Amino acid sequence: MAAKKLRGTKPGRRRRTLYFPVDPEAIGRAVDEGALMSRTAATMATMNHIIVGALRNGVDYDADEVARFVKHELRLLSLEQAEMAEHIKRLMWEFPPMLRKSSTVADFQLLTQRRVTYSALASELARLHDDEDYIAEAVDSSQKWAWSELSRAIEVRLDEVIDPSESAEYESMREERMRALREVDLPRLARGL
Repeated sequence: MAAKKLRGTKPGRRRRTLYFPVDPEAIGRAVDEGALMSRTAATMATMNHIIVGALRNGVDYDADEVARFVKHELRLLSLEQAEMAEHIKRLMWEFPPMLRKSSTVADFQLLTQRRVTYSALASELARLHDDEDYIAEAVDSSQKWAWSELSRAIEVRLDEVIDPSESAEYESMREERMRALREVDLPRLARGL
């Protein structure tokens, strides 16, 4: 089988390998920010899982089950980042830089930076998947958010209930309640008799 001719190369000449350096500080910041966003996404998904389980499905809170759910969410987020890195890698393969066009070289450099960032974030999320302290903190945070959300929903529902002072029955019984209050022997009540 004949060797495939690469675009931009002449027969008998070796293809020049291009090196595209990445900014490790920028990648570190991006990974930190990505891990924080992923934690928020996992916390929100877990909070919704707890609430839906409790309200719709009548499931009691189980910290071990919630920890498994957090791990599952982290695994999905890690796979998503790895897929993005693979997608960028395919783009880089399909559209290699042309040395005569500086814009394609700059685009390739940016794609390299993004691919490395996605890959590093996928690795960090995979590491956090196995970090028991991180999982425990995520479970605790999700539980607190879920209880807060549930209490807020209960308060809103209670606020929707009609104020008893606005009901017709309350007004008609007011005179009777006032009379009963006047008949109370307050000095005797104060003495504990």
